[in-house]
Amino acid sequence: MRFSVLVLLPVSFAALAAAGPIFGKRASFTVQNGKDAQALNAKFQSLNADSSCSPGENACCLNGKFVTFPCSGGLTCVALPLVNSPGTSITCDTEQDAAERISRTGATGGLRGRDLEARAAPFVLQNGKDAQALNRKFQTLTTDSPCQPGENACVNGNFAQCANGKFVTFPCNTGLTCMALPLVLSPGTSLVCDTQADVQARIAATGATGGVFGR
Repeated sequence: MRFSVLVLLPVSFAALAAAGPIFGKRASFTVQNGKDAQALNAKFQSLNADSSCSPGENACCLNGKFVTFPCSGGLTCVALPLVNSPGTSITCDTEQDAAERISRTGATGGLRGRDLEARAAPFVLQNGKDAQALNRKFQTLTTDSPCQPGENACVNGNFAQCANGKFVTFPCNTGLTCMALPLVLSPGTSLVCDTQADVQARIAATGATGGVFGR
């Protein structure tokens, strides 16, 4: 089910900035932020434009009813966990990105804390195993390793793209390493700069055993 964004536009832009990706040690409130975002997303499924509301509620409430603002094409109104302080924000995002942001907090169960895990079950474990296989492969690569045009990889801890048959690397920020992660809502993997601890936790959440490299 898709929703229209229910926040005033200035709040929406602030939410986008506050919900930006961050990697590193989890704060004491991080997991709770993820669970609170899941609870809101579960609640939003039951709402419509005629649902009763109260002034000050986390949406634009006027005369006891919600006023909606459409999201751009391909986006859905969702709650996201804040990164640097306790709480959540409401913004337009893809379900894939929202689920991944919630997953980073350590909260399990996908976007709403219940239904997405079941929906993803047929491929989620394989995604974890595929990420492990890629991380093993990346350990063997160097900038001189042969590659195919358009191929992306992680080389010596850096993100790499193939150019003229060899990898060109782009360094990660300090403390982060390029690694493969399992996707949350669809079959496949993604390459990101992350901490090894976060990668290990996200692979373990798929049910795959053996850590980052599967061994």
